Amino acid sequence: MDKKVQINNNTDISEKDVEEIFINDPRLTNVVAVFNEKDILAGVTVRTFSRFKKKKIEKELKEKIEKLHSELNIIVSADQKIIMETKKMIDQTDEKKLKNSIKKLKSLIKEET
Repeated sequence: MDKKVQINNNTDISEKDVEEIFINDPRLTNVVAVFNEKDILAGVTVRTFSRFKKKKIEKELKEKIEKLHSELNIIVSADQKIIMETKKMIDQTDEKKLKNSIKKLKSLIKEET
């Protein structure tokens, strides 16, 4: 099965190193990520047998990305709603709407924890 990694980058930060982290993690099946200003938001789908370790996987991925980009706010979530919202953001062309979507998503994630 092919892993699908979709990244929408609206910054001058290279996403190659972050993409490598996602591609090289065998526990993931699908990744959608948005780079915007000082944020990296990533929605990840984990393999069936890894679903019981979702929080641990989220934390490990976040830590790996933070090592590369400590200056950014990094959010990694395996929540289905977050993944859907991030997919919508990738299709978003309006910069202002994108910023609002990111703010909304951040507050959703805060509620979750």
